[in-house]
Amino acid sequence: MAPKKGQLGKINAPSFETKKDEASNDSEVEDLERGPDQGFIYEVPRNIRQANPKAYTPLSISIGPLHYRKTNLASMAKYKVGYQVKFLQRNSGSKEPLESFWSFIERNEKKILNYYEALIDEDEFVKMIFYDALFIVELFLRNYEKEVENSDVKDFLLKETWSAGLRRDLILLENQIPMFVLEELYKPYENHKLASDASVPSFLKLTCSYFDIPWDPQFEHIEIPHFTALQRCHMTKTQNPSSETKIPTLKKVYGATSLQEVGVELIVEPNQTACLLDIKFEGKKLKIPKLTVHSNTEAYLRNVMAFEMCHCPDEAYVCAYIELMNYLIPTAQDVKLLIEKGILSKEGKHEGRLVTTISTDIMVQRTIKKLMQGIGEPPPCYRETANRLNQLYKEGRKRKVTLFIKKNYGILKRVYFPNLWRGTGTAAAFMVVIFTIIQTVLAFVKD
Repeated sequence: MAPKKGQLGKINAPSFETKKDEASNDSEVEDLERGPDQGFIYEVPRNIRQANPKAYTPLSISIGPLHYRKTNLASMAKYKVGYQVKFLQRNSGSKEPLESFWSFIERNEKKILNYYEALIDEDEFVKMIFYDALFIVELFLRNYEKEVENSDVKDFLLKETWSAGLRRDLILLENQIPMFVLEELYKPYENHKLASDASVPSFLKLTCSYFDIPWDPQFEHIEIPHFTALQRCHMTKTQNPSSETKIPTLKKVYGATSLQEVGVELIVEPNQTACLLDIKFEGKKLKIPKLTVHSNTEAYLRNVMAFEMCHCPDEAYVCAYIELMNYLIPTAQDVKLLIEKGILSKEGKHEGRLVTTISTDIMVQRTIKKLMQGIGEPPPCYRETANRLNQLYKEGRKRKVTLFIKKNYGILKRVYFPNLWRGTGTAAAFMVVIFTIIQTVLAFVKD
C-alpha cells in the first residue's frame, strides 16, 4: 500500500539553493551501531502504550516524523506555513536566516535521523523538520511577547482553549524534534529587544516559559535532547536517589491513612523549588513535595516514564516515585488525606478549558494508580523508606493492641472473673458458644 501524502506534501518547499557539505554525504553502507548522542526520541513500547494509547498520541499537531502522516492532524499544516510567514517578518523580509537554517538541516540530516530510534521515511524529511522547527520557535516567541508585554496577540493558538492542548502535544515523547535543531534556528534572535525593551532570553528559558516550568540554573548544565527530557529534568532536577539496597521487593506498603493512625506525620515539603523526588522520612515525619494533578498530568507523567524506561531504565527515578505514591494511596480516602495535607493539589496552572481539573478523589486515585500499568520494575530508590514505614506501622499496631489489652484487662477481670465461681461460669459459657459454632459449621459442610 502506497504511503499517504504528508501534511506538507502539497506545499512547495522554499526555493533555497543550498548544497550539502561533502562530509555529510551518506555512505552506501550505514553504521548500525548507535553512538551516545543517538536514539533519544523513541516510539513508546507496546506493553507501555496499551495501558492508555491516548496518553502518548497527539490530538492537535504532529511534530517530527512519527505522527507526520496522520490525516486527523493534517489541518495544522497551514498554520505551520502561516508561522513561517510571520517568522520571515521578524527579519524584515530577509530570507537569509531561513536559507541558512535550511542548509543547516540538510547538512545535519543524518544526525537528526539518528535521534529517532525507529526507521524513518526520509521523504520530505528536511521540509518537515524545517516547518516544524519554525512553528515551535515562532509559537514560543509569540507566547513570550504576550506574557512579557501583556499584549493582546490575536492568535487563537495562544488562547487558553488551544494552548493547553498544544502544550500537551508538544511534550509527548513521540512528538519531538531534537533540541539542537531548535537552538540553531533561534540563535540569531537570542538577546534581541522586544517592543517593551525587554531582552529575549535563551531558547531554554523561552521553552520553560512556554511550558510553565520554573527556571532552574541547573538546566544549563544538563544535556536536554528534547521537551520530554526537559519535563523530566523539571521533575528530577539533579536528584539521584540511591538505588543500592539489599531490601527485597515489597509486596505491600501501608497507605497514608493507616500510617497516620500509628503516628506518622504527613507533611508537604515547604520548599517550593524542591523536585518530586525529594521525599524525606525523618523520625515520624514524612515530607513529600506537592504534586499537581489535572487532566494533562497523566500524559506528562506517562511520557516521562516511557522515556525513562526506554532511555535510562536504571535511572527511572520518576517511575520509582510513582510506585511509592501508588503504595500510599490504595483508596480514595488516602487521596483525600493527601489533598488535605497539600501533598496532592488539583489546582493546575493555565490549564484552559480543554484541560479540566480532576474533581473527585476517586478520579485522582485512579489516575495515579494506572500510571504503573505496563511499566517494569523501577529502581529501588524508595524501598528503604517504604520498609521503614512498614516497620513503623507494625510497631505502632502492636503498641496499640498492647495498650488496648492493658486498658481493658481490669474491666474484664472485674466483670467476668471477680471470683472462682464467676470465672468458671464465664469460661464454660464461652466453650458452649465455641462448640455451637463448630457444630453449625459442620452441619453446613455435611449438607
